[in-house]
Amino acid sequence: MPAQRSRQNANLVLCEPLGEDRRHAMKFSREGSNEALSVLGAGAELVGELNFTHDLRVDGTFKGKVRSDDATFAIGPKGRVEADVSVKRASISGELRGTVRALERVEIRKEGRVYGDLYTPCLIIEAGAIFEGKCNMTDRKGMVKVDEGAMLKIVEANPETSKAAIIRDREH
Repeated sequence: MPAQRSRQNANLVLCEPLGEDRRHAMKFSREGSNEALSVLGAGAELVGELNFTHDLRVDGTFKGKVRSDDATFAIGPKGRVEADVSVKRASISGELRGTVRALERVEIRKEGRVYGDLYTPCLIIEAGAIFEGKCNMTDRKGMVKVDEGAMLKIVEANPETSKAAIIRDREH
């Protein structure tokens, strides 16, 4: 399946259209959500292991391990995380250094910076985001395995959208 690129904001989308599922990740910017949400607030610093069943957002600083098979892990614009992350979904607006394994998808928002490797069946990189590392697209029904070389070609083929992602091949 070829990558889809939004002409409105030059996003890089390497997955099926998300429909209702995408709106779930956006709830962090909405007020009045009825679903449980835990927050590590701005100014807070934590070292250790985070295990959670409801969505979690980090606006402070965290170093360690993050685990959840059931929820979204979000990093706010001022959040800083250095961790091994294994979650259902990840939405990154701040900075993440480490490895991310997401069962459903990873979104790197326009303010987001990711330095490390990603393992996910679905990757969305908004225009302005920074990604340095490898992305391993895991096989999933109806999806095609996409390698880093293919992603690099997508960015190079669309020079006007080169800000959508910075992808470097660490092996060459």
